[in-house]
Amino acid sequence: MVVLSEREEATKVEILLALTLPVQRQFFGWPWPRARHAVADRQSFTRTLALISGEPSIP
Repeated sequence: MVVLSEREEATKVEILLALTLPVQRQFFGWPWPRARHAVADRQSFTRTLALISGEPSIP
């Protein structure tokens, strides 16, 4: 379950940007840049999902 509502606004924006950049680059990019960034985008997306899965930092 993804819980973004309990996080600070700046953290939400950072997480959403980190999720959308790799997806946008892979779906809407040109073929060569997509291939060049495929591994980095996958790793970035995986790290962001791991960050989301963690507990919110607000007490």
